[in-house]
Amino acid sequence: MMTGLITLASVLNAGPQPATGRVPFADLAGVYRCGQVFLTWREDALPAGATVNVYTHDRPITAATFASARLLAAGVERHSARDWWRDPASFEPGAESAPPVGWDLGDVLGELDPAGGLFVHTVTAETAGPRYYAVTWTDRTGMEHTTVTAGANAAKTPVTGKVALFSPIWQGPTGALPERNACRGRRLVLSLHGRGGGATAGKRKNKVNCLWFADATQGWREGLPFKFNLSVGRDTVVLSPMDRVWVGRPVTESWDRRDHCPAINTWWYGYNERIHQTTLTRPVIAPNYTEKCLLALVRWCREYLGCDPNSVYIKGGSMGGSGTVAMVLHHPRVFAAAFAAVPVYSCTRPGKGSARRLECACGPLGDRPAFNGAGVPLLEYMNGARNMLNAQGDVPPLFATNGRRDGSIPWENNPPFYAAANRARQAFAVYWNNGHHGMTSEAPADVRAWGSAMYRYRLDRSYPVFTNCSDNRNYGNGDPADGDLVGWINRGLAWRDLEDTPDRYAITVTAAYPDLRRPVVVDVTPRRRQHFRPAPGQRLRVRVGQGRAKGIVVDDSGLFTVPGVRIVNDAGTRIVISPE
Repeated sequence: MMTGLITLASVLNAGPQPATGRVPFADLAGVYRCGQVFLTWREDALPAGATVNVYTHDRPITAATFASARLLAAGVERHSARDWWRDPASFEPGAESAPPVGWDLGDVLGELDPAGGLFVHTVTAETAGPRYYAVTWTDRTGMEHTTVTAGANAAKTPVTGKVALFSPIWQGPTGALPERNACRGRRLVLSLHGRGGGATAGKRKNKVNCLWFADATQGWREGLPFKFNLSVGRDTVVLSPMDRVWVGRPVTESWDRRDHCPAINTWWYGYNERIHQTTLTRPVIAPNYTEKCLLALVRWCREYLGCDPNSVYIKGGSMGGSGTVAMVLHHPRVFAAAFAAVPVYSCTRPGKGSARRLECACGPLGDRPAFNGAGVPLLEYMNGARNMLNAQGDVPPLFATNGRRDGSIPWENNPPFYAAANRARQAFAVYWNNGHHGMTSEAPADVRAWGSAMYRYRLDRSYPVFTNCSDNRNYGNGDPADGDLVGWINRGLAWRDLEDTPDRYAITVTAAYPDLRRPVVVDVTPRRRQHFRPAPGQRLRVRVGQGRAKGIVVDDSGLFTVPGVRIVNDAGTRIVISPE
């Protein structure tokens, strides 16, 4: 992590050597809470265009020890104690700014002075224990002013921190953050909004009641603030995060005017690591910051609230549906199942189609190399069809809808993904029509019910994958005019009476929806098996319905498929599998 921080500092501080002089800070202080250190300070006439740098050391930071201090963050904006989430100008280009208000840090520090500064450090193994902190400033020419004065911009006393699960701060007008383990055993639903959402001020205001600050892996700098809404029901906890990241400038190089403001959407993926300066970098390095934020939120819900780790689901529409697809493909062991309305499955053509969406925050992908934070080519990482075919193990069952004439989500990449899911023998069902971006509301009732039907899946329970179904419709070659204008894959297929023991696997598969014509013939592949785990190469005995037993062989990946299962009535067809 230190290497990344030094690289960021070298970019920001390129040019003249550090300077000394007047210190435009006062009253630097820190307090520890739930794995994080909250630093606050006054900014006494910090010049316009200046940014703040934050350092830590195991000894008091003085002129003599400054060179060995650890840089935590560079590029922290002036007046970082201001809650920009409550300003419409943060989200809407040309919007009128609201009077500044400070962060409400509740029982930590109360409401801050918006003219001051705030930085939140998530304690690591390297920064645990008693630590001293200091802040310096960099002027608009890139010169860092490194004078440190005890009691002004250098703390006189240490803050003792430890590595722990960091927790949000309650923002609701009433109520409080639930107690630890208050939601034990309840399912968790991560709900992702569409493009343009995530604002918490002005006409597009979203309901939020929690604030938290990201660690150094979750943004272009450590300590970026995020808000989300937490809704606790009798059986279900719904967590609705706001996909807005503060970059401190209008991202005017984006083709989408909605980015011409300082708090932008990230397509639930991440963005260029230098977005606070420019996205026109060579190469483009765009880590999956937002994905890591989402994973951290899920972890908090499981470990603090006590949500059932085997019943974690994700859903969303449009950009949220696209984020849903990416999350289940990139992090398949986290989610039990998913529902995605009108998603992008793949970004493949730089400068065109769905890839243009990714370019808004990441930068141009066509004329320069582009990678995620782990060195994987970005368009490979965001190619859903490729990821589906290359998946190791079980991809969470995915239910989806698409419109052939969707002007926001081009149809061209949908058929390749549909084909890849079938070829990979992963659980996937989709309904499409000849509609536009809002087509999900036009879908039949049984399709709209997929959003709740996904709850029958669990990470600790097996399920059947259906492929090559005779009832599937023709999705065509990617041209919106080719194939059936209204159609589906694996619609109405379900199961009951599952047995999963070391010596026997049995299941009844069914097919039902209005106007279904039987018989339906489908291949069945048991996935996420808990106990029945024959070795690759082992022969199995399979009985389908009342037919004669047949033999199949477990393939090299550990999977086995029962081909050509006929479903002829409402009762369904029983499949019984045992070692031969």
